[in-house]
Amino acid sequence: MPAPNPNPDLFLARRAAAGQADAWDELIETYGSRLYNLAYHFAGSAHEAEDLTQEIFLRLYQNLHRYTGEAPLAAWALRLSRNLCIDHYRRSRREPRSTVLPDEILAQMPAADDVQEEAERREEIQAVYGALAELAEESAEVVLLRDLQGWTMEEIASYLGVPLGTIKSRLHRARLGVAERLGPRFRTRWTAEPGMAATAASRPEVSPC
Repeated sequence: MPAPNPNPDLFLARRAAAGQADAWDELIETYGSRLYNLAYHFAGSAHEAEDLTQEIFLRLYQNLHRYTGEAPLAAWALRLSRNLCIDHYRRSRREPRSTVLPDEILAQMPAADDVQEEAERREEIQAVYGALAELAEESAEVVLLRDLQGWTMEEIASYLGVPLGTIKSRLHRARLGVAERLGPRFRTRWTAEPGMAATAASRPEVSPC
């Protein structure tokens, strides 16, 4: 009877942890874009996102030997990066620049068919980031993941390690908190589901420069 196929994620992680350069390159090629995209929204600029991503890669390499294969490698890697992202976000929120949405984020938004619609959407994103800077970190985090990155509720629950019901209630409260801080033009959309999640999924992932 042939031996069962090994867990491909576990096999890749073990090879990379053992110092096989081709395995590490494969890991970065497979998961690097998503890790960078996560870092981008927490960092707020391409330069800082690159630095944060390097920190994430270093932590990932240092901890690969702990990976057991019980969860998908992508989910495990994202979860491992969370404290780094939150620590960076906490520091950046104390700086004046963190309340101003960088042009790099605006540039990643898909162009709308109507010029006025695109301008309003950009204005809304700018206002939302300003509102997030005033919210508690756990509230800002779920809005960033769900409404600005388009993650599913299940992905967020796995990433944060909390029940799905907790994510739903936390997101609802967070969206209300955003709505309270927005002007009348955008407030209505944030007091009703699904906030900006309907458009988030259509946004392309940010690619490293």
